[in-house]
Amino acid sequence: MARRFWVIGAAGVAVLAFASASSACQDTSATAVTTPPDPTIETFITTTGTPDTTEAPARSTTTSSSTSTSTTSTTTSTSTTTPTTSTTATTDTRTFNGAAFDAVIAAATVDVGDISAGASVIRNGTVLHTASFGMENPFESIVATSGTRFRLASVSKMLTSVAIMQLVDEGAIKLDEPFAKQMHVDGPFADPRVATITVRHLLSHMSGFSAAHGVFFGHGVDTWQQAAQSALGQVLKADPGTAFQYSNTNFCMLGLLLESVTGQPFEAAIRERVLKPIGIKAHLAPTFDTVRGDALHASAPGRNYMEALGPAGGWVATPTDVAMLAAALRDGPSGTQLLDATTVGAMRVRVPVPVEVPLPANGWSYGLGLMLFADGSWGHTGTIESTHSVVVNRPDGLTVALLISGKQPYNTDDLLPVIDLAVAAAFAG
Repeated sequence: MARRFWVIGAAGVAVLAFASASSACQDTSATAVTTPPDPTIETFITTTGTPDTTEAPARSTTTSSSTSTSTTSTTTSTSTTTPTTSTTATTDTRTFNGAAFDAVIAAATVDVGDISAGASVIRNGTVLHTASFGMENPFESIVATSGTRFRLASVSKMLTSVAIMQLVDEGAIKLDEPFAKQMHVDGPFADPRVATITVRHLLSHMSGFSAAHGVFFGHGVDTWQQAAQSALGQVLKADPGTAFQYSNTNFCMLGLLLESVTGQPFEAAIRERVLKPIGIKAHLAPTFDTVRGDALHASAPGRNYMEALGPAGGWVATPTDVAMLAAALRDGPSGTQLLDATTVGAMRVRVPVPVEVPLPANGWSYGLGLMLFADGSWGHTGTIESTHSVVVNRPDGLTVALLISGKQPYNTDDLLPVIDLAVAAAFAG
């Protein structure tokens, strides 16, 4: 069986086909085949690159629009049946205009150069609308569908935080005790303050660990487990609990803690505790060698950030799976709840220090594995190469997920006003 992956190089996008022996690890030769670039992909490649970060950059006040034609598939439902996941109760029964919603999303994504995008809207636990845009794989002429899986980037942190908080509720993990003690790791540590970092500090990015961009985006390690272990040799940037520093290290460390406490591999623990109870699917994916059904995300050669991120940003899933995850954290009268309302409420308490100086334009702050926005919505965003993702539980009772393969918009936070405009258009008139 041939393994294929896609890379960005100086000459554009190349398709590399690897001849496989009985085991993938035995591949030793490669033949490069240059494919004539599609005009849409050429635009995508030459656009200014997206920063490799899972932080939410300052939100701009403009969104791009275009009148170009895009490949779009939509499904809209006005059902008001009993919810299958717990959500905030709402009596909003307005008709949702899917075409109007889709027009706004397309104008900000595929119409300005993204390869593909997918969206899902949930109301009262019921999938109200799904939409897909562009090509899942333009080189094989595969159109994106509602089943296309996209990279989640830091939206992945919600999966990790839910599993950790379940174990906190069960008493298997102590939120305010040092994580190293609970992993039975005694050191020695390069910085003795590491021994005082609690699980709460990790969940809230107040551990003092540095951003470590070189580790995650410069091929500093081969796996997320190595990323976590390397942090034990770091000198902290601040005393634990005193400052906010968004770092993927925190969630890789939580992945090790999850494995230590459950005795399961990280992915298996997430599947059993988070995915199966609400009937969704997701998987950890490598930077290259995506399986059919995963959206193509163009990547520069020699990179391995997906492997390095793991619990912090390595998952792929459909927009509806992501929306169902977020909706299952809402408080509601019935349905499956991954965590009780009190626990989710604790996760939505903002950190006691500024997340940025000056404060971010959209007023975001952080809780325990959740991003909290000034308008009362909450969820998470994510950004890595050729990837933008966001899922929000909105005050109006809607849960909206929007996942993108491409470099537009430059700042993922710009998708928040796009969602606002799309929802407004859907309910206009």
